[in-house]
Amino acid sequence: MPVWIVAHSETLCNFLLPLLVELTGPQQRHALNVVAALLVCTRLKHRTLAALTRVLRVPHADQFACADFFRRSAWSAELVQQALMRFLLQTVTRIQSRTGWRVLFLSIDDALAPKDVATTALEAVTFHHDHVEQRRQKQQYTNASRYVTVHLQLGAVQLALAWRLYLSRKQVQRLNRTRRETGQPILRYHSLVELVETMLAEIAPQLPTACRVYVLFDSWYDGRHLERFSHSHGWHWICATKSNRVVRNRPLCQWWSHLGPQRITPVVVRSATRSRTYATRCVVGRLRHYPEPVVAIVSKRARRDTHPAYFLCSDTTLSVRTILKYYGCRWHAEVDNWYLKEYSGPIKLDTESGRLKVYNYGHAQTIYSSL
Repeated sequence: MPVWIVAHSETLCNFLLPLLVELTGPQQRHALNVVAALLVCTRLKHRTLAALTRVLRVPHADQFACADFFRRSAWSAELVQQALMRFLLQTVTRIQSRTGWRVLFLSIDDALAPKDVATTALEAVTFHHDHVEQRRQKQQYTNASRYVTVHLQLGAVQLALAWRLYLSRKQVQRLNRTRRETGQPILRYHSLVELVETMLAEIAPQLPTACRVYVLFDSWYDGRHLERFSHSHGWHWICATKSNRVVRNRPLCQWWSHLGPQRITPVVVRSATRSRTYATRCVVGRLRHYPEPVVAIVSKRARRDTHPAYFLCSDTTLSVRTILKYYGCRWHAEVDNWYLKEYSGPIKLDTESGRLKVYNYGHAQTIYSSL
């Protein structure tokens, strides 16, 4: 049985309209139409504008008008994103003052939003190496756009807080060649770490002051820049790292055998279906280009495991079990990324503007936050 939208939810209007005060009345109506349709059409395989507008039985629900709202209408996605982030952080501050929770996690993660292999018109879409799973496309390369997110967790509260669209250096160079010919502003390349630091700098002044903040990231972001950035804000960080990282003038891959007399600490990691015990050893020492000592952890699935996992933590007061427990909070960021891609979008629109792709992610994040 088809589902039709004959009127917008009062709860959705109360949540969304205060975030869209910079938009005109018609623009707000188009935004409400798209968000409401995405919330309802969760089982559609292709969330095109034509498919979304077919479920709308409200005034001004036209797919061409919605496309122009994204592509040609003069409004700023950055302003909407900043308004959403301020609202979420104000909510977190109120929750923290009521509950007294003292530990706050900021998880960094990037993901791909796959498109069809024939998609070429969207500026943000190109082939990326997909290290998560093998898709139908050959050599584990996926035609997709790439974005990086910051996920916040305070106690039982979990929020997809901010995101940025990532363009590779080759993409920026290719787009700038066209922009020079048409007289458009030149794009500047930003690495993933630079995008993360920009988001964290916007978030930092609005975080609850009574919380101890831990920044969680994987080995793709492990480096002195993000670690020193976190240290400069008074935050701790926990990350996975690579075997060649040097602690106390020794690579991590050599520390397991060097710590032979040290007692192995078993750590039990539980999932929804099973639990698994890992053997761990740790060492406290200094990293190059980092002012404070850190805890380095070597984790093995078994004593004879030849490919251990390595972790670093800037808080030397935590135990090994607590460090790995905290790092496991990154899983919620993975879940958020899955929902952002599969449940609430991004909208699959075939237009000629990469500007539209940025607005799609902003709407998808707004939808997920409204849930």
